Amino acid sequence: MTKYKPDDKVIILDYNNKPLVPQVVAKIEEVYSDGRVRLDLPDGACCFEYPEHFKKIDEETYAKYLQAVRDREQDLPLDLKMDIRKFVAKRPRLRREIYRNYELDKKYVSIIHAYAGRILMYGRENIPQQFLWEFEDAKVGIVKTRSFFHDIDESIKEVSVPDQANAHVEV
Repeated sequence: MTKYKPDDKVIILDYNNKPLVPQVVAKIEEVYSDGRVRLDLPDGACCFEYPEHFKKIDEETYAKYLQAVRDREQDLPLDLKMDIRKFVAKRPRLRREIYRNYELDKKYVSIIHAYAGRILMYGRENIPQQFLWEFEDAKVGIVKTRSFFHDIDESIKEVSVPDQANAHVEV
């Protein structure tokens, strides 16, 4: 069994002891006496893992896979950062429409964030059709809600979504 120390570079393995596809790499942050290891993942998250779920890699391989992880990252649409009450107060005739679109926008953003990661992790072909339909519906919906808000206030940017489910979403 390989001994690990902090700052070792590792690649995460699946249940068959093969590297995940797409590959995920991490750095060892701390080694505990009970055999667990704290991993520092590329997205800034940390997790505890047992050594049988990863293996050591060299610096060059780590850099190559880390670059691939960075290339796969997506800029997903964010929640609208606005005080909705002040926004509605300036436009009282559109009150009901603004509230409805604001709630729909929040729902679509949460669906996109939840499913984009799953599609990227498991692959589009391994996601149930119902979830893909919900994800595609959210992508179309967020374009409509952001267009609605953009028509009212041009400081709110419109969103364009490409055809691929887990492709880059431009804001």
